Amino acid sequence: MTADARDIMVTAQEAARFRDAVQLEVRDIALAALILHFLRMPEEVEGSGAVSLSPEQLPMSDEVREIMTAGEGDLRNLDLVEMARREDSELSEYLGPVWRAIAGR
Repeated sequence: MTADARDIMVTAQEAARFRDAVQLEVRDIALAALILHFLRMPEEVEGSGAVSLSPEQLPMSDEVREIMTAGEGDLRNLDLVEMARREDSELSEYLGPVWRAIAGR
Protein backbone atom coordinates (compact mmCIF):
# COMPACT_ATOMS: atom_id res chain seq x y z
CA MET A 1 0.00 0.00 0.00
CA THR A 2 1.36 3.40 -0.91
CA ALA A 3 1.64 6.17 1.65
CA ASP A 4 -1.14 8.11 -0.08
CA ALA A 5 -3.45 5.08 -0.03
CA ARG A 6 -2.67 4.53 3.64
CA ASP A 7 -3.54 8.18 4.37
CA ILE A 8 -6.90 7.73 2.66
CA MET A 9 -7.63 4.52 4.55
CA VAL A 10 -6.70 6.01 7.93
CA THR A 11 -8.82 9.09 7.27
CA ALA A 12 -11.69 6.92 6.00
CA GLN A 13 -11.59 4.90 9.23
CA GLU A 14 -11.88 8.12 11.22
CA ALA A 15 -14.75 9.31 9.02
CA ALA A 16 -16.60 6.03 9.59
CA ARG A 17 -16.01 6.23 13.36
CA PHE A 18 -17.24 9.82 13.31
CA ARG A 19 -20.64 8.65 12.08
CA ASP A 20 -20.68 5.69 14.52
CA ALA A 21 -20.50 3.18 11.68
CA VAL A 22 -20.08 -0.54 12.24
CA GLN A 23 -18.08 -0.95 9.03
CA LEU A 24 -16.03 1.11 6.61
CA GLU A 25 -17.97 1.95 3.47
CA VAL A 26 -17.07 3.30 0.05
CA ARG A 27 -18.56 6.67 0.93
CA ASP A 28 -16.07 6.93 3.82
CA ILE A 29 -13.22 6.42 1.37
CA ALA A 30 -14.71 9.01 -0.99
CA LEU A 31 -15.04 11.55 1.79
CA ALA A 32 -11.49 10.82 3.00
CA ALA A 33 -10.07 11.30 -0.49
CA LEU A 34 -11.89 14.62 -0.78
CA ILE A 35 -10.72 15.82 2.63
CA LEU A 36 -7.11 14.91 1.91
CA HIS A 37 -7.27 16.52 -1.52
CA PHE A 38 -8.24 19.86 0.01
CA LEU A 39 -5.78 19.61 2.89
CA ARG A 40 -2.79 19.33 0.59
CA MET A 41 -0.90 22.43 -0.33
CA PRO A 42 -2.27 23.89 -3.59
CA GLU A 43 1.16 23.56 -5.20
CA GLU A 44 1.07 19.80 -4.63
CA VAL A 45 -2.32 19.46 -6.29
CA GLU A 46 -1.88 21.81 -9.24
CA GLY A 47 0.98 23.56 -10.95
CA SER A 48 1.87 26.71 -9.01
CA GLY A 49 1.08 28.88 -12.05
CA ALA A 50 -2.52 27.64 -12.15
CA VAL A 51 -3.26 27.97 -8.44
CA SER A 52 -5.96 30.44 -7.51
CA LEU A 53 -6.69 31.10 -3.88
CA SER A 54 -9.99 32.72 -4.87
CA PRO A 55 -11.79 30.43 -7.27
CA GLU A 56 -14.95 31.58 -9.00
CA GLN A 57 -18.03 30.96 -6.88
CA LEU A 58 -20.51 28.38 -8.06
CA PRO A 59 -24.14 29.35 -8.49
CA MET A 60 -26.23 28.55 -5.41
CA SER A 61 -29.30 26.36 -5.29
CA ASP A 62 -32.55 27.98 -4.21
CA GLU A 63 -32.26 26.46 -0.71
CA VAL A 64 -28.74 27.80 -0.22
CA ARG A 65 -29.58 31.21 -1.65
CA GLU A 66 -32.61 31.43 0.67
CA ILE A 67 -30.62 30.73 3.83
CA MET A 68 -27.96 33.22 2.73
CA THR A 69 -30.47 36.04 2.32
CA ALA A 70 -33.44 35.25 4.54
CA GLY A 71 -32.15 35.61 8.05
CA GLU A 72 -31.81 38.34 10.57
CA GLY A 73 -28.31 38.92 11.83
CA ASP A 74 -25.27 36.89 10.90
CA LEU A 75 -25.49 33.51 9.22
CA ARG A 76 -24.10 30.97 11.68
CA ASN A 77 -22.41 27.65 11.01
CA LEU A 78 -25.24 26.01 12.98
CA ASP A 79 -27.73 27.39 10.43
CA LEU A 80 -25.79 25.79 7.59
CA VAL A 81 -25.39 22.45 9.37
CA GLU A 82 -29.10 22.34 10.24
CA MET A 83 -29.99 23.02 6.61
CA ALA A 84 -27.67 20.24 5.46
CA ARG A 85 -29.19 17.83 8.00
CA ARG A 86 -32.72 18.66 6.80
CA GLU A 87 -31.76 17.83 3.23
CA ASP A 88 -31.09 14.23 4.37
CA SER A 89 -28.29 13.67 1.89
CA GLU A 90 -26.19 10.51 1.79
CA LEU A 91 -23.64 12.30 3.93
CA SER A 92 -26.09 13.57 6.55
CA GLU A 93 -24.95 10.85 8.98
CA TYR A 94 -21.67 12.73 9.30
CA LEU A 95 -23.48 15.84 10.46
CA GLY A 96 -24.95 14.46 13.70
CA PRO A 97 -21.71 14.83 15.70
CA VAL A 98 -20.99 18.18 14.04
CA TRP A 99 -24.46 19.46 14.94
CA ARG A 100 -24.19 18.23 18.54
CA ALA A 101 -20.78 19.90 18.94
CA ILE A 102 -21.95 23.21 17.50
CA ALA A 103 -25.30 23.20 19.31
CA GLY A 104 -23.65 22.20 22.59
CA ARG A 105 -25.77 19.09 23.07
